[in-house]
Amino acid sequence: MRIFCIAFIISVLSGPLLAQSVPKLIKIADELYQNDRFTDAIEYYDKIAGIDKENYLARFRLANCYNKALLYEKAKETFLELSTSVGHEYRARSIYNYANLLKKESRFGEADSLYFFLISIPDAEPYLVELSRKQREGCQLALRQKQLNKGFSIEIFEGINSDFHDFGAVVNPVNKQVVLATTRNLSGIQNEDIQYEGLLPDLVSFESRGNGRWRISSSDQRFSNLNTKWGEGSGSFTRDGQTFYFSTCEDGSACTIMVSYLENDRWTSPVALNAYINEPGSQNKHPSISTTGDTLFFSSNRTGGTGGSDIWMSLKGLEKESWTPAINMGAVINTPENEITPYYSSAFECLLFASDGHVGYGGYDTYAAKGESFFEPQIYNLGDPFNSTWDDLYFAISDTVGFLSSNRLDNEILNIYNFNVSDERLFLSLLISGESLIDARLASKFKDIQSLDLVTFRVEDYAGYDLFEPIRPSKPKPKILEDDLDITGEVGEVAYERLYFDYGLASLRSEAKAALESLVAQLEGQSIESIDILAFTDSIGPDAANLELSQNRGDEARAFLILAGIDPSRINVFPRGEIPSEEKDHWFKRIFRRRVEIIIKTSNTLTIEKAKTYIVRKSATLETMAKKLGVSKQQLIEWNGDIDGQILAGNTIRVFESENVKRPVESFVDEEDFDLFANSKGL
Repeated sequence: MRIFCIAFIISVLSGPLLAQSVPKLIKIADELYQNDRFTDAIEYYDKIAGIDKENYLARFRLANCYNKALLYEKAKETFLELSTSVGHEYRARSIYNYANLLKKESRFGEADSLYFFLISIPDAEPYLVELSRKQREGCQLALRQKQLNKGFSIEIFEGINSDFHDFGAVVNPVNKQVVLATTRNLSGIQNEDIQYEGLLPDLVSFESRGNGRWRISSSDQRFSNLNTKWGEGSGSFTRDGQTFYFSTCEDGSACTIMVSYLENDRWTSPVALNAYINEPGSQNKHPSISTTGDTLFFSSNRTGGTGGSDIWMSLKGLEKESWTPAINMGAVINTPENEITPYYSSAFECLLFASDGHVGYGGYDTYAAKGESFFEPQIYNLGDPFNSTWDDLYFAISDTVGFLSSNRLDNEILNIYNFNVSDERLFLSLLISGESLIDARLASKFKDIQSLDLVTFRVEDYAGYDLFEPIRPSKPKPKILEDDLDITGEVGEVAYERLYFDYGLASLRSEAKAALESLVAQLEGQSIESIDILAFTDSIGPDAANLELSQNRGDEARAFLILAGIDPSRINVFPRGEIPSEEKDHWFKRIFRRRVEIIIKTSNTLTIEKAKTYIVRKSATLETMAKKLGVSKQQLIEWNGDIDGQILAGNTIRVFESENVKRPVESFVDEEDFDLFANSKGL
């Protein structure tokens, strides 16, 4: 009887005790999750899900952890459970992820049905609907490609691969050795990391022994001097073989692009590139240098991209390694998902990269971007055999051999594949404009989505495309979350108002100060990760002066926020310099370009009220302006700070009003309506 009583008491008390432990478990699990320690986080999310069946966020993250840890069967099982449960906000996302896993298994028909079902769900998030449409097209692409034989082949690189991850192969132009990243156990210290299921990757070079045999290099040019206890990633040589760019990722998070030089037949101690390449607080990796050595392509998840990791480029200045502010490659190449491992073919003037956001077979696919400029290209999926339903990335050509990394062999470990290239320009030309493009039945269907399967083009669709000098685009708008809310609970971005400046000045206008005061008031009591300030100028004046001016503008906004009580450690300033444009210049456009953009990063639900900003076309008194806008004079003062008397033409003014209000362009012009104004005036 006594034993029964003790057991009864324990059972009664265990419920409250477990409930009290859930917040602690969530805190530990979330911290591990945010640091990409997915295998470690599984144990905690599994316990949380067992205690609290209604904690759908924990169950969704548990499924994500299984997926990231390559435990695909458990991931499918958990995503399926969430998909069949109704009434929670993670259902649509779970259906999408479950369909993706079916697609990886080449179950294209089943996956296509699930994507179609997700599109029909009334409350499905718009971005998920768009992704599902692309994934459906990818399913159809894969089914069509099964019936094609385009005459290309790739082979596993015998003698190079190991039982561990091997990826990112390139050829050293000086001694023709193959350089790659590997997680095998090399001499020296290598930290362990869950992501690679063992050791972090190091760089290693292989020399040929003839007859297809390879061994780790014994020459002075081996790369042991470049490796650290952290992870070293893929690299890129200049044409003369004297300079090598690669990345180092410390603790799996902060990734930095490094450079080393060949001196006295040895590689020098690596040095980090400047802050325009290695922007603080972001992962910067996968460098690819042009053969001329003056253009660097790389991937980065820095603020101001289109989402995830994007492809960026930078031009070299007059001095050694004096790289200019990085330019985002634009929304045709970059998507809200991830674009990584760029390779620029100088021979064919074409950018190749891997993406999980364009129409593809599943996982990462390799794409080619070719067009009249870098920022208005057509995007081509390379198709079979270069792409599979798993991850296919690190495409590169070195002289007469091409390389690709993929985990298609066992769906886990990355291996290096190679293929023969007699002539790079001819090879890529045939790859994306050969006879395999004669089937044009679906060309019109796919043109609108800017991601096109190779078999949907006629040869004449491609004729005349050349890649001219790069044209720098306007800065892409930061990714804005639907309804200013991140449904997954991840750290998301909320865009606030833009602040505008007088020509050549960095001081805050009164309406800019009022906007910042409003922001501070709204953030009171809110939990935020950071506030990122992106600062810009117009295109008038030297690049160096504009870059300094943009820095000063960002610093002014930061100083104001600090004075208002925001934690300085949470405020980052990113000077972007001028905003170049192919459009015809106009003084209104220059006003809109002299600005800072404010991005709030948070993992919580955050709704921010924002005013609309107009350029005033005609000078008027405050009373007249209030009458024109249908508001009171006091409201204008409240929204715009210490203004009085006359508002001069060319000034900006903030007004809180519904988004569908359209003011007459004869009196007020906002950035969205400028094109309408310009067309009406023939500008």
